[in-house]
Amino acid sequence: MDRTMDGQEGREREKRRNAAYRWIAAGLGAVMILSFFLPYITFVFRGLTYTVSGIQLAFVKGFWVVGPQQSGLVTIPLAVRASIVLGLLCAVGGFVLILLKKPVTAGLLFLLSGISPLLVMAASGAIQTAVTSLNVSQIELQFLWPFFCTLLGGLISSVLALRTQGTERLAESVFQVFACVSIGSVILLTVYIISAGLPAILQIGLTQFLLGESWRPASDIFGILPMILSSIVGTIGAIVLGVPVGILTAVFLSETASPRLAMLVRPAVELLAGIPSVIYGFFGMLVVVPVIRNMFPEHTIGDSLLAVILILAIMILPTIVSVTETSLRAVPAAYREASLALGATQTETIFKVTLPAAKSGILAGVILGVGRAIGETMAVIMVAGNVANMPTLLGTVRLLTTGIAMEMSYASGLHREALFAIGLVLFVFIMIVNLLFNYISKKGVQIHAE
Repeated sequence: MDRTMDGQEGREREKRRNAAYRWIAAGLGAVMILSFFLPYITFVFRGLTYTVSGIQLAFVKGFWVVGPQQSGLVTIPLAVRASIVLGLLCAVGGFVLILLKKPVTAGLLFLLSGISPLLVMAASGAIQTAVTSLNVSQIELQFLWPFFCTLLGGLISSVLALRTQGTERLAESVFQVFACVSIGSVILLTVYIISAGLPAILQIGLTQFLLGESWRPASDIFGILPMILSSIVGTIGAIVLGVPVGILTAVFLSETASPRLAMLVRPAVELLAGIPSVIYGFFGMLVVVPVIRNMFPEHTIGDSLLAVILILAIMILPTIVSVTETSLRAVPAAYREASLALGATQTETIFKVTLPAAKSGILAGVILGVGRAIGETMAVIMVAGNVANMPTLLGTVRLLTTGIAMEMSYASGLHREALFAIGLVLFVFIMIVNLLFNYISKKGVQIHAE
């Protein structure tokens, strides 16, 4: 009887505690909503000071800035406006849902609202760039206390909202929220890169931008077809060279190598993954490029698409080898034993049983390797030659990533927006590659099942 009463009292205390957490989270949510209507950020442009609330930042057209040679209206980037509106809507949604006792969804919305100030901070760099184009160097951004109130309030409210479910379901809710955060991060990144790159594409023209063969920012000519083709050819070349070597190395480590030999090879492969990109670039610049120049002295200066392919093929090896070896070791031993019992040789077992059984893991390793090849910048800059030419194996080229990295530090106006548009094209390119590999993987699994 006493135990029953103690259990009831414990549950009552838990209910009161959860109710207190819910009301505190609701109170912080209300403070977050209010913070968007209070002074949020102060912009100082060469003596001109503008203090704006979050709502003003979302709907005011821009700031009038007076420069030493010219003046102009600096518009607020679409990404800033979208981040403010998203933060306010998520705060309102979280406040309403926590009152309706839906803590998981409320916690997610509070967390997204708390992240919105960070997005505003990141997107505000475009305002600084626009002001620099007016030859105004005295720029200052001051983030006021409502800005930080939104950030901290969102994080605390999210935790409290999840805590209202009690300790039993807290861990499950945390996992759900952070899974949703992963999805939300992709969505926010997609929205940001589209809002930053789409205006330049619309201004330049989609056909001219994607199919133009000349990149001359000084003349407002922005054609990235050579960069697109160079990136595609470079990535395909790295895949053709790197993927077979990586898969066969993984097969050797997991299936045929003696333990002593595997202990020598595996650390060497893992060491490749830890080498910085700039070291690969130095190796390419001091070893690969001179070798290519000496082999074809009349056709190339050494910096070429071939050098890019060779360096990228080496760089993707550790990723492919590591993931593929793990996938092969995960194949049940019964598969190999059954194949050998039916009279198959070890080689036939590897290529007809083990590799098909590990297909999904191998494709995952290939996708990760391709992602690194597409996104690599520093090593490519050092061996590509960095001239926006149509791709030839021994000619100098410029890839999408190197085009952004080389010019972003001094670009302004339409030039800077065009670089963001290149980032958008690169983002779409990577998404297409991932979707294609996922489709191939699922198709292979369906055929295998049939």
